[in-house]
Amino acid sequence: MALSKKLMAGGLAALALLATAGSAFAAPAYATGNVNVRSGPGTGYARVDVLTRGEQVDVQYCRGSWCFIEKRGPDGWVSANYLSRSGGWNPTPPPPPPIWNPRPPRPPQWDPYPPRPPHWNPRPPRPQPWPTHPGNSGGSVCFNGPNGYFCVGN
Repeated sequence: MALSKKLMAGGLAALALLATAGSAFAAPAYATGNVNVRSGPGTGYARVDVLTRGEQVDVQYCRGSWCFIEKRGPDGWVSANYLSRSGGWNPTPPPPPPIWNPRPPRPPQWDPYPPRPPHWNPRPPRPQPWPTHPGNSGGSVCFNGPNGYFCVGN
C-alpha cells in the first residue's frame, strides 16, 4: 500500500511538471486583425473578449483551426487564421523628421508699390482731336474720346 501511494504521488508530480512545462513552451503570436476571443473552439461559443490588431498573445495549444491563447485579461480560443508568429502589426511608418533649415524663412514685408495688374492704367487716355478732311469746308471737329467718337460742327 505504501508503494502504490508513492507511485501515485510520483505520477502526480510528473503530471504537474508536464503541465507547467507546457506553459513554459508557449509560443508568442500576434493578432493580424481585430478578432473575438471565445470560450471554446468555434463560433458557436460565447465571446469573452476581443483581440486588437497587433496585440501579442501566448499560444498554448491548437485544436484544428482554433488555438487556446493566454493574454492579459480573459484567456480563450481564437481562430488560427487571425494569428501570426511573425512580428507584431506595424502601422504605417512614422514620417521622416523635417529637414533642418539653417535659415528660417523671412517674414513678409510691406511693399509700398505692389505690382499692378496688366490692365490697370493710372491715367485714362485723353481725347484726341480727329483730323478733318481737306475736302470738307465745314467747321466740324471730331474727337476720339473714352466713349467713342464725338463730332461737333456741320
